Amino acid sequence: MAPPKPAGRREIFAWAMFDFANSSYTTVIVTVAFGVFFTSAVAPAASADFLWGLALGVSNVLVLLTAPLIGAAADDSGRKKPFLAATYLSCVTATAGLYFVEPGSVAVAIALFVLSNIAFAHGENLIGAFLPEISTPANAGRISGLGWGLGYFGGLGSLLLIRPLMAAGLDSGNLERVRWIWPCTAGFFLVAALPTFLWLRERAPRGPWRGLPAYARRGFGRLRTTARSIAHFRELARFLTVFFVYSLGFTIAVAFSGIFARTTLGFSANELVALFLILQLSSAAGAVGFGWLQDRLGSRRTLQLSLVIWILVGLASAACQTKGQFLAIGLAAGIGIGSLQATSRGVVATFSPPSKSGEFFGFWGLALRAAFAIGPILFGLVSSWSGSQRLAVLVTTVFFAAGLVGLQTVDDEAGRAAARTWREPARPA
Repeated sequence: MAPPKPAGRREIFAWAMFDFANSSYTTVIVTVAFGVFFTSAVAPAASADFLWGLALGVSNVLVLLTAPLIGAAADDSGRKKPFLAATYLSCVTATAGLYFVEPGSVAVAIALFVLSNIAFAHGENLIGAFLPEISTPANAGRISGLGWGLGYFGGLGSLLLIRPLMAAGLDSGNLERVRWIWPCTAGFFLVAALPTFLWLRERAPRGPWRGLPAYARRGFGRLRTTARSIAHFRELARFLTVFFVYSLGFTIAVAFSGIFARTTLGFSANELVALFLILQLSSAAGAVGFGWLQDRLGSRRTLQLSLVIWILVGLASAACQTKGQFLAIGLAAGIGIGSLQATSRGVVATFSPPSKSGEFFGFWGLALRAAFAIGPILFGLVSSWSGSQRLAVLVTTVFFAAGLVGLQTVDDEAGRAAARTWREPARPA
């Protein structure tokens, strides 16, 4: 199959706008506001870190079990865009529902968060699966970096939107304002993603609607084909294994950076906003800059540079004593966040033939969500057991160092060649 013709600027913009839109969810719900609100005002103090890690873990185990199947079914049916729309609306609805969470309503909070996070994760996989269709191996890194970079400006915009609501704190004393943060975030996601559904094209040929049971059977059939073809895609398999290892550290940083700043360093709500404004801007620079580097230096070298930054960030965070020091560390952490996410997605895009992009981005999502299922729970256990979030932060450097070493086993050119030479088996009637 010939490589897809590159998309025009408007379509690339429409694709990147989904990153802009859904970053409001990760920024506000996972990292800055809801995680802090849950651990400080909703859950019991003694088990708050563990329960937050558990909520992340449960949601991501469920994603882990379903991501490859949904990706395969979306590929087989030629309906990635309707699948994407369903996950988008589900995430928006469940996020708005967090309005009803109050101090002590742990079960409601976890249930709504799990539903929204599952929908968000599937949407992230599906939008990534369009990347091989709108890019070429020569520019996939830049386009992926553009999406992540624009995404961080989306996170910045959502933070500015909710800042007045969290100015008086994220505790029960400010409940009437805090509870409106979640519908505002859902509304931002709802509106900002509209260009994606207006202008992003579905290039795959669409088959007749067969119903979910039939898609499930075909999805499992495609997964069996991939399993039988694993030798052909060995570089992708190696990369996803290494990606899972270093993502354990990355997911801990995403899930607990705001909580660490609030609990260990005493950041106020306004100071948290300032911290994450710095993170969003430096993350955008990291995503765009490292996307450019990826197309010139190669994926492996670019990722290894990003992981060195993360190792230094982890060590510095564990030793950090002042808010000023942590703000400075945030600059480097933002570059690391943007570079790691954009470059990793670019690798999967260049290692994936267009006919299997939804399926392979499902596996990418599986690896990321497996890391989200394990990493935050591990942090919560270490933090609760030792009483020290600093000790738990040190765990992240181990995963980044292991990823740095593991990338030596991944061959960029062999992975790209595997995508170019793949021939899809005849489609069953």
